[in-house]
Amino acid sequence: MSETVSSLGYVNRIYRNVSAVDLDSLERLLHDIQSAGVIIPLGEGRSKGALSIAVSEMAKMRDGKIVIDRGDVGFPGREISEAAPILKQRFGRVCLLINSGSGRSITPLVDAQNLASYIGKTGAHRDYTIDLVTSDIQSPLAKIASKYGNVLHLMGREEVAEAEEAKVFRDVGIMEDTFILGSGVLFHAIAEALYDKALPSKAYEYAREICLEAGKVVEKSLTSEFYEFVTRKLETRSLCFFGGLGSSYEVARMTAVRVSHIKRAIGDQVYVARESSTPAPRQGDLLIVISSSGETEIVSTWCKSFKRMGGQIAAVVGNADSTIASMADSVLEIPVKNEPGRPNRFYVYTEFALSPLPILLVESLEAKGFRLPEYILRWHQSVTA
Repeated sequence: MSETVSSLGYVNRIYRNVSAVDLDSLERLLHDIQSAGVIIPLGEGRSKGALSIAVSEMAKMRDGKIVIDRGDVGFPGREISEAAPILKQRFGRVCLLINSGSGRSITPLVDAQNLASYIGKTGAHRDYTIDLVTSDIQSPLAKIASKYGNVLHLMGREEVAEAEEAKVFRDVGIMEDTFILGSGVLFHAIAEALYDKALPSKAYEYAREICLEAGKVVEKSLTSEFYEFVTRKLETRSLCFFGGLGSSYEVARMTAVRVSHIKRAIGDQVYVARESSTPAPRQGDLLIVISSSGETEIVSTWCKSFKRMGGQIAAVVGNADSTIASMADSVLEIPVKNEPGRPNRFYVYTEFALSPLPILLVESLEAKGFRLPEYILRWHQSVTA
């Protein structure tokens, strides 16, 4: 499939990869999620973030799914095998839902092995499933999931030549963008299909539709005043903060991880609001906030405090006429028509909209003669997803 959805090659790769998924595998994955009484999402880093955004939408939708995160304070056990019978008794069938491009992520692998051992000992195959989205169907996680659940193959971690200059990232993305963004699209499409009680073919249709619309959002973002403002601010010696609540928080964290590599290279730091290591802002620092409604009260309060301390604010919102947008120095509006209770595409589109930010920042720095450390030019070889 050669259809072009964006001027950025990695966005086109995502569309091709999503379009190439096996419909039978998608049907089996959708069935396991649909029949689950409770979902336990697992992943590491940004892969976990992409999954968390989608399952959060599954939980919030009308007749939503029960989702219990492994890190929740109320998780009933130190090991999955301890929690499994308790969760089964409370909610019914348990789905261990994993997102791992490599299929070797340590935390999900340990938990999957633990649950597989429990299933093997008890013979309770009908009560538990281990389901995986991965780029490596020969990986340890894939072997476990193929025995105790289902594996959906999503390309995105293919080997590419090492980058010698920043412009290469426009084609390949950075830090496993193609897999992470692609998996986020698929999980969100599944959430919409669940909401509609639709066939798997509808999830596939939604996934391709989301990619096409995300491409348009990216193109609008690339030429926006917002990008010019944020890139210019990030080039200066100042701290950068990201903030949001719920799914917006996950998007903020995912973007912060990518931007932090560059800011550290020029001697600065990136922080996420609400985390224990986050310092107080200083005059001239930048806060990038994300809010679908633009009216999130806690985020609005952060913005007021940040402005009082002399900081500047860039806001990504679904409504440019909102309270948060009115306080921002620059606004990127991503309007999404969304009926109450339906999974909200704003968060997926915002992931895509902010994904070129580190790439443009690297290009701008190199154009000014700043040579970045070699490890940054190997971003696409990350093995942590």
